[in-house]
Amino acid sequence: MNLDHYLNLALDAAEQASRAILKEKENLKILPKEDGTALTSADLASNEILSEMLAKADFKILSEERILNYEERRNLEYFWLIDPLDGTKGFIKGQDEYCIMISLIHQKRPILALIKSPEKNEVFYAHKESKVYKNASLLQNDEAFFKKNQYTALLSINHLCKEDEEFAKKHQLKALNISSGLKFAALLEGKAGIYRRKENLNIWDIAAGDFLLNQNGGFMGKFDKTLLSYNEKDLRADYFIAVSNKAFLQDFGD
Repeated sequence: MNLDHYLNLALDAAEQASRAILKEKENLKILPKEDGTALTSADLASNEILSEMLAKADFKILSEERILNYEERRNLEYFWLIDPLDGTKGFIKGQDEYCIMISLIHQKRPILALIKSPEKNEVFYAHKESKVYKNASLLQNDEAFFKKNQYTALLSINHLCKEDEEFAKKHQLKALNISSGLKFAALLEGKAGIYRRKENLNIWDIAAGDFLLNQNGGFMGKFDKTLLSYNEKDLRADYFIAVSNKAFLQDFGD
């Protein structure tokens, strides 16, 4: 399997989707959604481009904007898992902390992923046979910098959970508030040491971050330290803990 080919396809798709999002911002339309969550013309434009381009790989696509039901995907060996615009609520408010997330799932686990920030034109990416890159360069893991920020915890801006806030206080963690999947980018760069979430997020919200963190020497998994699964009947993931360096896990009990 040529993972370089699929990663390049995902990178090209994310680049084109980023341009579409930035263009839609100029005349943004907010649309109704059946489940009551936020949806914009930018979400739909990004989803259309990603779906069209990733379909060239001949894998099924599970997107936040086009759900594959369990019967459609239960026996799939591979499928794309995408969030065309993660952080829509903040995006509508004019915040710049939103991103595109793409993962390729193989037998319930991601084997390739990217997180793209249209505003900063930054992208973090890797596949299971590569190291993690930021833009065109290998991501640098500065051990001293990671250690310095070990006790900085990522907390959500728009979806702050009381239990996670209490966890930060219990361990005397310094809070860093970031919206969307860009929290994972902060962990990848060592700007924070831990992200713990006692809330069932959708699988498209976290799969890319899960893969990139584990590929980069960090850890993301359930509270019992087992890995998350991405092709179960329920599209809501288990509670999780993520750390920038796997060695930090020993300092954070529940």
